[in-house]
Amino acid sequence: MSIRIDIKRTSFYQELTPELQNKYFKVTGKKYLPTIDNIYYNLYIKGDYNGNSRLELFLSHLETLKNNAKSNHAPEPLTDDLSVTHFGTRDYKFCLSNSDLYDIFITDYLPNRETPRVQVQIRAFGLWTHSIEKMISDSYKQVVDLFSPYDVSFNLCKENRIDFCFHTNEIHSPEKIFIESKLIDEMSTTLTRWQKVGRIEKGEGKNKLHNDYIALGNRKSNNIFIRIYNKGLEVVEGGYKGFFLDIWHKNNLISFYDKYVLEKAYIEKNWNTIHKYKLEFYQEYGTNEETKEKIKNLLENPKATTARFKKLAGELMPELTTVLNIEFETKRKFYYYSDDFIDETLQAKKRADTPDILDRIYKIVDNRKVFLDYLTSRTIAFKKKGKYASWWKRLRSVKHDGIKTDEELLRKYSQNLDDKMAKLKFINSVASKAVYDNKLDTDFQSDASDMLSNLNDNDKKMLEKYSTIKARKEERLKNRKSES
Repeated sequence: MSIRIDIKRTSFYQELTPELQNKYFKVTGKKYLPTIDNIYYNLYIKGDYNGNSRLELFLSHLETLKNNAKSNHAPEPLTDDLSVTHFGTRDYKFCLSNSDLYDIFITDYLPNRETPRVQVQIRAFGLWTHSIEKMISDSYKQVVDLFSPYDVSFNLCKENRIDFCFHTNEIHSPEKIFIESKLIDEMSTTLTRWQKVGRIEKGEGKNKLHNDYIALGNRKSNNIFIRIYNKGLEVVEGGYKGFFLDIWHKNNLISFYDKYVLEKAYIEKNWNTIHKYKLEFYQEYGTNEETKEKIKNLLENPKATTARFKKLAGELMPELTTVLNIEFETKRKFYYYSDDFIDETLQAKKRADTPDILDRIYKIVDNRKVFLDYLTSRTIAFKKKGKYASWWKRLRSVKHDGIKTDEELLRKYSQNLDDKMAKLKFINSVASKAVYDNKLDTDFQSDASDMLSNLNDNDKKMLEKYSTIKARKEERLKNRKSES
């Protein structure tokens, strides 16, 4: 466990006791959390063909449900776990979703013999909060159960895309590591395209450039695409993967202080609010009463700007821990060139009651270290004087034994964050309506009551859709809700 030197230099840190310094700021330094972020796999029906008569009734039923979903603007239930959405892709007309966990895409037309009837996309939430094995097993069973009444069987399962990822707190200043001069000197890669994206932070007389995203390769290719980006920024501004904050904290990737600030910024879906919440942290845990009063006055000033929050926070509080995601998006052609090696050399772990058809996908998942060794030595590597850079060497040596989480506790945590986000959105809406109505001296209870009681006929027409909206929300959020 360690505390960064820049944290130790801040005035807030220095006014704390050693016990509180450790409580608020200790993390496991140079930490990596590796797992798989997405798995897409294809399933082929034995003897399948266009106009397969055994599937006519099933495809017709899906067509009806999809049309209903379009008309009602809400998913149509198909089973206890799956609903038919109005979405589809260019190649796959039907999307059956188990929200946040996986989507099952089904096509009614096979353009060639290489096209699978079914494509399954397992999402990050399920892979992080359940397990890789459970998500593969559950999604496959769902597909088999769907098709079993129609006298068809699957004879082949092949990977379509697998994303390997590493969340790390080792690189606190990406601007220094991924500056172009260092990339030229220290990065070797077989890829031929790259891009970099960041924020421009306005300063007093001098702007600061933040390197938030670097990518190598072509995302439209069918081989490899690599991304290195600020995961904390994505979680906060995306407003839908708050569970990562709890996982990071429980695995000592971020500190108590980091979690406090990131949670509040997440609820607002606004990264720029981190400076305000750093000051709120001082208000709650700081010791200097004069400083607290100064912060209080600023926080209560409706005209206070982000720049003013940032300036005061910069004088008092530490910077947050940067969490980067280093992600390798591997697609079907990457594995195509290793077919013989996968099929004839690799071995999957022994599993009870696992169908043979899943053997290939498990061989890849169970032996991902083999593929990552290749990706992190040949496809891309960071070296100094012929040797791997220390951070890259640690990434290459990390153990891939899965992330341990308590699923129910994580659901409660995520639900609590999203509940706060919904309440804040409601409060902001009430405040906006009151300002439009020139009610500047009323309180929340009065404004909320007026907003509900003054619905006119046009508003009531919108409310007729409320049950549909709520049903849609239930479908989207069902797997995030706590069971208690």
